[in-house]
Amino acid sequence: MDKNKYKILFDQIIQIKHGMEIDFEKVEINLKHLREGGSLTYTDLENIADDSCWPFNKYWMWPSRYQVEDKLKKTKGLFKDLPGEEENEKKVIGNLSEFFKNIALVSIILRFVCPKHYAIYSRPPLKILRVERGANDVEEYLNYVGELRLLKRSFRVANTSEVDMIVWAIAQEKGEHLREFKKLLAEQLPENLKPGELITYLSNDPLKIAEIFFNHKDYKTAGFWAARAYEKFLRDECVCLIGFIPPRENGEIITLIDYLCRKTEYRFEKDTLHCMRRLRNKAVHESEVFTKADAEDFIERLKSLMMLNGKI
Repeated sequence: MDKNKYKILFDQIIQIKHGMEIDFEKVEINLKHLREGGSLTYTDLENIADDSCWPFNKYWMWPSRYQVEDKLKKTKGLFKDLPGEEENEKKVIGNLSEFFKNIALVSIILRFVCPKHYAIYSRPPLKILRVERGANDVEEYLNYVGELRLLKRSFRVANTSEVDMIVWAIAQEKGEHLREFKKLLAEQLPENLKPGELITYLSNDPLKIAEIFFNHKDYKTAGFWAARAYEKFLRDECVCLIGFIPPRENGEIITLIDYLCRKTEYRFEKDTLHCMRRLRNKAVHESEVFTKADAEDFIERLKSLMMLNGKI
């Protein structure tokens, strides 16, 4: 993607909506000490809310200094290893939620401390992504950034925070700048796949997108989408056969498999489900090599299982 053109178009949309130029990079630089293990301070919160950088104060407000300043001392080293393992990530987000009592404020902190992996939890992207509800704010936010991380790879951008900006811009749905923006995004996608379709398939048919990327010879991205389809399949089957999505115990995927194999006829598919779980883990970890054979195996196993159970 032409990053300069992308930034120009986004800035123009911001100018139209808010009448200002934004400077996210300045805020990110001011929080560098947190990525190195320092503790969050009230001065950091004030830097994040700098109206010369972006319109924070138009939508949000920090708790008063006396409400949170002592609590912030407990954040020393909290951000250094983010995101890390799933349980560590949940713990960090949960701790911040205890301090701020507002998942949107927590998401703002995470977005500026670690833009590669996090984004702001806001209404316009939520509305068009149709993010699955979580059992609590922490799970719901993780569902949200999970969707954005998937789109990050598909749109060929470096940071999850960039996807937040992209989806926010698409949500505006007006003007020549938006048409140019979508055209620019489409250049990064397989032939005949539009940005709006990609977002729709997040909740609709992620397996179809996995096959499109596989045919485009982008096997890692195909694996990301197949993983999304596999997770959706497990959740849907739990709701259909058990009546609810079980609370996480030993990690979400293992919990879903355990419940299905304990309470339904999926006990006969236990080995297949766990084989697919291993392929899923290999696909979603960016440091892992995910081959054409892996992608083909994953997609075919999932299609066979869905056909066997009347899902396709």
